[in-house]
Amino acid sequence: MAVQRMSRMSALLLAVMPCIALAVLVSAADIVKAIQSSPTANAWLRQNAAAVANLALNVESRGETTAFNGSCCYGVLQMNQANIARYAGVSPEQYRQQSLQQQINAWTALTSDALQSRVVQDLLALGTFDGRPVDGNLVLACVQLGIGNCRQMLNSGRCAGFADSNGTTICSMADRAAGRAPGGGTGGGGTTTPGGDGSGSGGGWKPTLDACVKDAGGRCLPVAESIQQGFVRGSGQSMGNVKRLVLTLGFATCLLIIAVAITGVWHRFSSGQLTSAQLKRYVFQGGITLSIVLMALALL
Repeated sequence: MAVQRMSRMSALLLAVMPCIALAVLVSAADIVKAIQSSPTANAWLRQNAAAVANLALNVESRGETTAFNGSCCYGVLQMNQANIARYAGVSPEQYRQQSLQQQINAWTALTSDALQSRVVQDLLALGTFDGRPVDGNLVLACVQLGIGNCRQMLNSGRCAGFADSNGTTICSMADRAAGRAPGGGTGGGGTTTPGGDGSGSGGGWKPTLDACVKDAGGRCLPVAESIQQGFVRGSGQSMGNVKRLVLTLGFATCLLIIAVAITGVWHRFSSGQLTSAQLKRYVFQGGITLSIVLMALALL
């Protein structure tokens, strides 16, 4: 009977495990391997796989495949909804649950297309830009912040020629990916132009000390919504997801306790220690207890 009880408990735990899946974190080596294995990665991406890993870990998601930035972008390399639909063919939530290799395949398909654009080719042809070498980090930042924005920067001839609503320039994103302080020296060949606008590091997951939390358009959010956005940016999970996780764990724990109790009662009944009337009373009490627990969870 003890073996039977354990098998029932194991089955119950297996049933609830899919509901309590947590964030999946990957390493630089995992990302490099996925790039090298991707059928949609071109030769340039394979040669610069380490720079892709830098971008994912230092700028976009800290290596979390289930990441969501609170506004537009998802996954280990933060693809937006339109590109997820076009290159992955799934919803954003489905994309967040995909494996690292699946996410990388979609991102490399997108980026391989972008690398063929005239803007990227012009940047590569320069060799140096605004006193800094055109390396893999800078090219990837050009693609990641948008080809049109990258063209604006090239036309200006300066890193400060474009900055997003958070003050992130393409050059500062490249510096963060490489592990350098934005606007600081490269440590080898030239130095990075500060940009003259006083902007520090931008996008990704690094928090900013500002008077309010802003949406994608730069507008301040209401307090309640800003708290939710801040929670998402800090934890990588929405408050709703955390609440569902807590409720699932609570419900699973209650079911487990009640299942163990019922198994014990049934064992006593089978061995003749309980009458049918006593068994019915225990089952009725268990049902009442489960109903109270479910009502309490529903009110949370």
